[in-house]
Amino acid sequence: MQTIAFNDFMSGSYKEKKVSKKKSNVGKVVRRVGTSIAIPLIMAKPVFAASPTDAIPVGATQWMGEKTLETLAHALDPLVDVLVALSFPVASVIIVGGCFFFMLGNSDKAWSTIQNAGLGYVLIQISPLILNVLKQIGNAV
Repeated sequence: MQTIAFNDFMSGSYKEKKVSKKKSNVGKVVRRVGTSIAIPLIMAKPVFAASPTDAIPVGATQWMGEKTLETLAHALDPLVDVLVALSFPVASVIIVGGCFFFMLGNSDKAWSTIQNAGLGYVLIQISPLILNVLKQIGNAV
């Protein structure tokens, strides 16, 4: 017969076998390997170090190329086109919902909903223009 403490029984820890603790040499081995790798790297001289006067200034357009920058600039165009196309149906549904607020007697919420839907529709419709302006500013810099 064996006596088990209630907490051990409820947690199930009485089923686990107790592992004896052995000293391991893993920490010592890791330190030896780390030291043997680090010492040659610390003691080595830089072989091909360039001085700051040897550097050639290169702009982003020269580094990436015009075609790559053009591709990156138009990467989100399909998403913007989908948002512009969906803005009218979504705004229409929201405006109709605002009209229901009028019928329910909540005119403040109705005007707020209709105003927000209209403003959102206009901002989405002019978002391609805003993106083109930002692109032109980026090209000028």
